[in-house]
Amino acid sequence: MEDLDTKMNRSCQGYTLGEIAGMVGGKVSGDPETRVFAARPFEEAGPGDITLAGNRKILSRLKESKAEAVIVPPGVTMDGRNLLETANPKAVFARILQKFTATNFEAEGISGLALVGKRCEIDPEVTVDAFVRIGDRVKIQEKVTISSGCSVGDDCFIGAGSLLNPNVTLYPGSILGERVIVHSGTVIGADGFGYVKDGEQQVKLPQSGNVQIGNDVEIGANSCIDRATFGSTVLENQVKIDNHVHIGHNCRIGEGTIIVGSVGISGSVTIGKNCIFAGQSGASDHVNIGDNVTVLAKTAVTKDVPSGMTVSGLHGRDHRGQIKTEAILNRLPQIYRDLKTIKKKLGLK
Repeated sequence: MEDLDTKMNRSCQGYTLGEIAGMVGGKVSGDPETRVFAARPFEEAGPGDITLAGNRKILSRLKESKAEAVIVPPGVTMDGRNLLETANPKAVFARILQKFTATNFEAEGISGLALVGKRCEIDPEVTVDAFVRIGDRVKIQEKVTISSGCSVGDDCFIGAGSLLNPNVTLYPGSILGERVIVHSGTVIGADGFGYVKDGEQQVKLPQSGNVQIGNDVEIGANSCIDRATFGSTVLENQVKIDNHVHIGHNCRIGEGTIIVGSVGISGSVTIGKNCIFAGQSGASDHVNIGDNVTVLAKTAVTKDVPSGMTVSGLHGRDHRGQIKTEAILNRLPQIYRDLKTIKKKLGLK
């Protein structure tokens, strides 16, 4: 029995394989007029579905698939099979899946149970659910959805097509670009962690800046992006942040960078474009990280990292150097035993 998602997908007219190839720049091997109605995993795909065979293991089982069409790497052919050849099968599958799961925006207006402040500029083509609180002088563009329980502070800006899932908080002055997705429980624009020691007292350094988020950014659930002490904390276009991530005040995260769950970035860190921070990694304050840097899991970056490096370990060393160090550490017991033997032969204590 088909699940609800499958039924919903099959209710649409679908796309021909030729149409899909035109969307993603692929090459059809087989019948381009074959129509597909859903994108499904290899094990689950059946008639009317398109699926993915992107690696050798799955390709070796290509004959087993009951799918209507299969996405494959270039050069893969099979008689009697409808194939879509592409240089990046996984990315193409993701784009096709987006097509089949996308829902058209339907503006529901502002709920009578939402609280809207003074002098706001809100496009009529929006959805603002019940129990949303919007402050004064807020600007909201078209096709924005603000879900129940959200709080939008004074002087915020939310760009077209953005989505705030339930219980998101935007502190005053926060700026979101277009098509930004913020998941539940996330807080954007809370005070940065700034204190100055005066004798035995901790004096709070007022956080007078804001947060600026570019276009097509997605922020996972229960993450925190702190406002700047002065100026702005910036997330550039296409930044993707997982759940339970903390970005400190005055950071700048470069375009296309991915930050995985449980990462902590201290204040005033600059991260370049297309970087990856793996789970439970982090960076000390005021470090500069270049473009295309990969920070492996549980790595602590404590100094600047040039572009193109992969770093790992407690102090974010060069990964190859770190591997050599770990190998030597693993051999220390034997090295110690050898040293004792040599000293004994030499009559040394």
